[in-house]
Amino acid sequence: MVETSERLLQKPRVNEYVSIRRFPAKVGLESMAAHYVKQAFKPHSHDEYVIGIIEDGIHSVWCRGEHFQVGAGTVVTMNPGDVHHGGAGHETGWKQRMVYVSEEKMRRFVDDAVDGSSFFLPRFSETFHALPELSNCFAHFHNVLHSSPLTLARDVALNAMMETIVGVLAPSALQKGSSKGPDGRICDAIEYLREHVERDVPLDELCTIAGLRRRQTIEALKRVTGLPPHAYHLMLKINAVKSMLAQGLSPAEAAAQSGFVDQSHMARHFVATVGMTPGAYKQALG
Repeated sequence: MVETSERLLQKPRVNEYVSIRRFPAKVGLESMAAHYVKQAFKPHSHDEYVIGIIEDGIHSVWCRGEHFQVGAGTVVTMNPGDVHHGGAGHETGWKQRMVYVSEEKMRRFVDDAVDGSSFFLPRFSETFHALPELSNCFAHFHNVLHSSPLTLARDVALNAMMETIVGVLAPSALQKGSSKGPDGRICDAIEYLREHVERDVPLDELCTIAGLRRRQTIEALKRVTGLPPHAYHLMLKINAVKSMLAQGLSPAEAAAQSGFVDQSHMARHFVATVGMTPGAYKQALG
């Protein structure tokens, strides 16, 4: 379950918004998407790591005693305690996507990434990085984390996001392991997904079944099935819907019984996978 808090900032002739997602099952993690125009931040710092991007516009910001005009395509990495303040650098403001990650959450991620080997918490030497390709990559993962109704999709996106950002901008915190990792009891985890198509299965549950860490579970399942866990489970759901439609169930009934949030959520993924709407598919079956 994801708690949602959204507010529209009612100011004349501007279109500011702030959207926040909190994850009760993941203490120490919060995601945010915002468009600021008139907002001005006083000097402050966070106890968490602040990792994100400037998507559009210009953010005029002071950080670590220096002033920056930060534009679109910039990746932001702030360490806990970094004091910063600022506002819009242009009349249209700026758009940003951020995640706030506690030190304990970061510690668990790095420990998992290096398979429990010795490690150091990341220490980002720079705050702003003009890396458009990395920014686009982050935006993709953040959109899934911030918007997907599926727990497994959010879990995998978060893992990929953190591994990419830390791996590129604080590589000393990670040790690159072998490209071929252990498979553990991954077949049991795959069978579990098949037997629980209707459920919203979290990644940690698969890790427990497989006896592997998060990264190992993702990589092992992809080696065996050709797909990451969330995509594989989604494929199973679509196959279940096809079977139910063939048995005479309505698209709405099939969506509910296969664990989709609603019929429109199911239909969107159905069309992307099958190439036609569930209704057209059912009609084609005769």
